[in-house]
Amino acid sequence: QYGAYYTAYDPLLQYRATEYIAENGFRAYFDWHDDLSWYPMGRDVSKAYYPGIPLTAGLLYHILNSIGVNVSAYNVGLYFPLFMAALTCIVAYFLGKEIRGPAVGLFSAIFVAINPTHINRTALGFFDTENIGLFCMVLLPLFLLRSIDKKNKEEFRVVYGILSGLTLGYIYLSWGAAKYLNGLIILYMIVLMYNERFEYRHLVSYCLTIGFGYLIMSMVPKLGVKSLLGIDNLVGFGMVPIMLAYIYIKERMDVQIIANISGALLVLGVLAVFILPAIGINIPIGTKFLKAINPFTSGSTPLYQSIAENRVPAWASLFQNFGIILMLGVIGIYFASKKQDEKSLYLSVFFFTSIYFAGIMSRLSQILAVPACIMGAYGLVELASPFFTLTSPLQDSRARRKKQVFGMNKYLGIAFIVITMLTLVPNTWRAINAGDAPTSLASSAVPYRFDGDYVNDWPETLEWMENNIGDDEVVCSWWDYGYWIQAMSGRKTMADGSTSDYDQISTIGRIMMLPPNESIKILAEYPADYILVFYAYNPNNPEQSLNIGDDVKWSWMVRIGGLDINEYRDPENYGRPTDKFYNS
Repeated sequence: QYGAYYTAYDPLLQYRATEYIAENGFRAYFDWHDDLSWYPMGRDVSKAYYPGIPLTAGLLYHILNSIGVNVSAYNVGLYFPLFMAALTCIVAYFLGKEIRGPAVGLFSAIFVAINPTHINRTALGFFDTENIGLFCMVLLPLFLLRSIDKKNKEEFRVVYGILSGLTLGYIYLSWGAAKYLNGLIILYMIVLMYNERFEYRHLVSYCLTIGFGYLIMSMVPKLGVKSLLGIDNLVGFGMVPIMLAYIYIKERMDVQIIANISGALLVLGVLAVFILPAIGINIPIGTKFLKAINPFTSGSTPLYQSIAENRVPAWASLFQNFGIILMLGVIGIYFASKKQDEKSLYLSVFFFTSIYFAGIMSRLSQILAVPACIMGAYGLVELASPFFTLTSPLQDSRARRKKQVFGMNKYLGIAFIVITMLTLVPNTWRAINAGDAPTSLASSAVPYRFDGDYVNDWPETLEWMENNIGDDEVVCSWWDYGYWIQAMSGRKTMADGSTSDYDQISTIGRIMMLPPNESIKILAEYPADYILVFYAYNPNNPEQSLNIGDDVKWSWMVRIGGLDINEYRDPENYGRPTDKFYNS
C-alpha cells in the first residue's frame, strides 16, 4: 500500500548484512570489513554486531532460491519479521498448553497476535534482532519446562535440555537481551531451591542449558571466550556447585535451612546491585545493562540519554499496549501462587521480572509482551474455569445437581470471555493501526499526510545520493541516518546507529552546531564532501516546523558535542533559540 520499504534505522544494517551473505557466502561475512561506515576507520562487522539475524535470513534466502523460489535478499528481510511473528504465536500456543492446557495455549497465541508491542517489533520491514529474540523467549521456556517435567522419560528430558541449550545459544547469537534470559534461568533455579522443589533432574537440565548456551556464546565473534568471564556467566557457572551442595546437604540436614540460605544470597545480590554503585564501588557490568537493573545508576552519557528507548516509560503507555491483559496477568499471579507447581513458578518469575524491566526502560517493554500475554491467558482461563466445571456424564442427575454452583453455567462463562475479549478492542484497534501505517522510510519519518499522501523525500534523497555522489565521497550526517545512507545509497558515512565511537559523534555534533567557518575546518580533516540535514516543515506553510528530525535533535547535538546548551537556548526566554543557534 505504501511501498516495500524497511522501517526504523537498524533493520537497514541487517538487510545489508543479509545481502552481503547472499552475494558472498557465509564465510565472507566473518571477514567483512565495512568501509562505508565510520569513515575513515570502518568496522569489522562480525565483531561489532550479533550475526543471528543475517545468518538466519541468509540461510532462508539460499534455501528458497535452491528450491526454485526466486526471491531477493531485500524481500527476504522485508517479510522475515512476519514469518517469525507467526512462528512466535504458534509456539506461544504450545507454551501455554504446556503450562495450563489447550485453553491457555489458545488465548496465549491470540493475545500475542494482537499485542501492539509484539506487532511493532515484528511488523513488515522491522528486520531486527527482536524477530528472533521474541521467538526464542517463547521457545526456550517450552524446552526448559519439558526438560524438567517428571512425566517425561529421562531420555526425552535430556533431548529437551539440549534443545533448551541450543535455543539459549541462538539467543546469544542474535540478541543482546540474552543476558536477561540467562539471569531468568538462574533466578528460577534459586526459587526452586527456596521452595524446596529442586531435584537432580533440575541440575541436569540446567547444566545442559547453560553448557550448550555458553558454548555457542563463546563462538560468537562479538562476544568471544572472554564473555564467559562476565559476572552474569560467572554466576551461571557458580550455580552448579551450589546446586550440587544443595542436593548433597538436603539428604543430611533440614532443607529449610538451605532454602533460607538461598533466599538470603538472592537478597544480598539484589542489594549489592543497588548499594555498591551508590557508595562509589563499580560493578563489572556494562552501563546499559546495569541501568536496566538499577535505574538509579549514574554516569550515563548525553548520547545514551538522547536515545528515546533508553528513557523510563510512562505507565500509561504500558496500559495502552497491554490493557486488560496486565490485569489478567496480576490475577494469574494469584492463581499461580496458590498452585505453586514448577511451571507456574517459572511463569510467575518470568512475569514479575519482565514487568520490572519494562517499567524501567522503554525499549524493554518488548520483553513483557510474551510473559504478560501468557500470564494473562492463564488468569483468564482460571477465572472462567468455574463456569465450565461440569460433572462426569456417568453421574446421575442428582449427583450433578449437588456439584452445581448457583449461577454458574457454561453460557455465563462464554459471556464472560466475550466481554473480556471486547475490552481488548482498543488494543486490537491500536495494533491494526500500527500494522496499517507506512514504514518510517516509506513516510520519510513524517507521520502526516499532505494533500492525501505521505511525503517521499527520503527515498528520493537516497536515490539522488546513489546516482550523484561518488563512491569515494563521504556524507556527514547525524548518526541516526547512517544505516539508511549506507544501505540504500551505498555511500560512506561518518557515523551510524551502532553509536560505537562517542568521540566521532561528538565531532559531528560540533560540526552541526558551530558557525560554518568553524565547521568547515573540522570537515576538512576527514574530508567530508556532503552534509545532510533533515529538517521537516509543512509544505503548505513553509514557516511551520513539524518538530521532526534534526529540528528536535539539535539540542542533543549541542550536549553530545560538549557545547553549552544555554548559549543556544535562552533559559530566561522560555528556552527559545538564541542568535548562536540561528548562526550555526
